[in-house]
Amino acid sequence: MAAVGVAAAGAVVAVVLLPNSGAPGDDREGSSTSPSMSASATTPGGSSSPTVEGTSRPQSLPPGTHREAGGFAWATPAGWRRDLQTGSEVHYTSPDATQELVGKSSIARGDLMETWQKSEENAHQGQDYQKIRLEKTTFRGNPAVVWEYTFTLKEVPWHARLLGFDQEGKSYQINTWYQPENETGALKTYDKVKDSFTVL
Repeated sequence: MAAVGVAAAGAVVAVVLLPNSGAPGDDREGSSTSPSMSASATTPGGSSSPTVEGTSRPQSLPPGTHREAGGFAWATPAGWRRDLQTGSEVHYTSPDATQELVGKSSIARGDLMETWQKSEENAHQGQDYQKIRLEKTTFRGNPAVVWEYTFTLKEVPWHARLLGFDQEGKSYQINTWYQPENETGALKTYDKVKDSFTVL
């Protein structure tokens, strides 16, 4: 596996992360579908096909994005390993295993900030956990929370950036973990993924 250096991290870092949000190199059983196969679902924006009267036309996706089972689409980097953790959570790991992207959805329950604050309290059990920020924000006009922190896993430092937002009764997360020496490239990748994220 590409993520040998961070294998089985889920059990170690679970307390640092939001419930069911996974962890770097978490190797739970999942789909081995490659990003290129996922990208085959891409529909060029604005394209349409004839429909029979009384039927609906499939929702077109923004150019370059592909649909995920969690009810969202996004543009993930080519060549990254795809792991479907659950029906609504998917991970992409870079070829060198120094960055992971996570997208997920769930039913919205309660105040988003309060939920994340409870998770942050438990995160102090993680090795070398250090909060950078945990604050309210907005994402495309929706209430959102951003949580940024650092931690150590098997003597390797990691930097986490999590974004959660609620929209129409569902909660979505766009998360990343990366090794700090790769921060510049990692943040460019993360920003592109966030910009492409589309609720279906």
